[in-house]
Amino acid sequence: MRSLTASMASYKLRSLLLLLGIALVLPACRRSGGTQAPAGPPPPAPLAPTALLYYDNSGGIQDSLRVVIRDAEEFERTWRRATSTQSSPPPMPTVAFDRAMVLLVAAGRMKPDDVVRVDSVGIHDEVTATGERERVMQVIVRTVRGCGGFSSDAYPLALVQVARFEGPVRFTERSERAAGCAGAALIESRPLYASKHSE
Repeated sequence: MRSLTASMASYKLRSLLLLLGIALVLPACRRSGGTQAPAGPPPPAPLAPTALLYYDNSGGIQDSLRVVIRDAEEFERTWRRATSTQSSPPPMPTVAFDRAMVLLVAAGRMKPDDVVRVDSVGIHDEVTATGERERVMQVIVRTVRGCGGFSSDAYPLALVQVARFEGPVRFTERSERAAGCAGAALIESRPLYASKHSE
């Protein structure tokens, strides 16, 4: 009887040690499952059509620019310049700069069937060169080249309103040929950085 009791106690002890070992090993297995590549930042969200404040290609601004506008004075200067070729310039829209800002994307000299636009905007964390994390706004700018059926020059530009963001803004450029043209495909995709303040 004493032998049976001892073997039962030994069985219980071995079972308890086995359960304890499993409890210690499982969390380590979960942690070691980190061999998967870390998920990248979420894709930027497409802009609503109502975000577009102004679009033109008549040459009010003839430079290739990416500008973040965070105050009414600079917006007024930019608006006057952008609409300067219009015989009857449209009224400047009201922007609440306490909670919004304006992005200017201007493509420089192109052709009348070429287009520039802000496709989407998103905010995510990035690790800096010093190892710190910072919030960054990513702006996807798409330039669509037409089929080249025009010989005159044009200077497409867009002014869009987005939610105010005080951190750095990164413009990522995507260029492509318009659908239906020979060689219609993505030409290039490259990041272009803007400073934290208006340029």
